[in-house]
Amino acid sequence: MTPRGQGILSVFLVSFANVASIGIAAGAIKGLNEQQGNVVSRFGWKLVYGSTLVSLLSATFAGLFI
Repeated sequence: MTPRGQGILSVFLVSFANVASIGIAAGAIKGLNEQQGNVVSRFGWKLVYGSTLVSLLSATFAGLFI
């Protein structure tokens, strides 16, 4: 793999696009406000989908500038 490809892959993999990160965020919010934590938990898969799209966008921009 080329150094450019490694850079793009690194940017994508160092994101919060996984279920564990959404669980950590939901747990932290639930600790602060029970009702809002339940809302975050209900939209967990949508959050994973959105964060994956943002990770792809970040990797795209990294590819443009590397």
